[in-house]
Amino acid sequence: MDDTYAAEIVTIELDSEGWSAPYARDVTRHQLGELLLQLDDMADATAAAQEDATPEPEWPTPEEAYVLAPSIVSEIGWTANEAIGRPTFGWLGREFWLRKAAVLDRIALADDAPGDAGELAIEAARRVMDLDDRADVSDPRGYVRQQYAHWAKTK
Repeated sequence: MDDTYAAEIVTIELDSEGWSAPYARDVTRHQLGELLLQLDDMADATAAAQEDATPEPEWPTPEEAYVLAPSIVSEIGWTANEAIGRPTFGWLGREFWLRKAAVLDRIALADDAPGDAGELAIEAARRVMDLDDRADVSDPRGYVRQQYAHWAKTK
């Protein structure tokens, strides 16, 4: 940027809801550029602070979440019975997906669980998150444990 252009005076005007009048100030183009860089830095710092300020909740342990749960065999039977005769899983409601995700989570927690049990548990948990419009959760199985514990206490 040449010095003549950088020294040119421009007027900036800021206005916000609730202000009695806009705020206007004359600055050089160079000063305006510096101000805009500072605003970008402030926006980045604010975004980072907000991410740090809103941690995910502490998820219940499996023992806490499933204390009221029926046996795994019983839950498998319930989910199978609910799915019978349904041409598409899309017709099954939130309770089905929550209980299915919870039973898959419990199976995945077993010492002798098949290798893909954890992946299946996450896949079912993501279905619950989709139904709840909670794509922002980073621990799908933790979310299912939280939701299952709440559901089991209030059903």
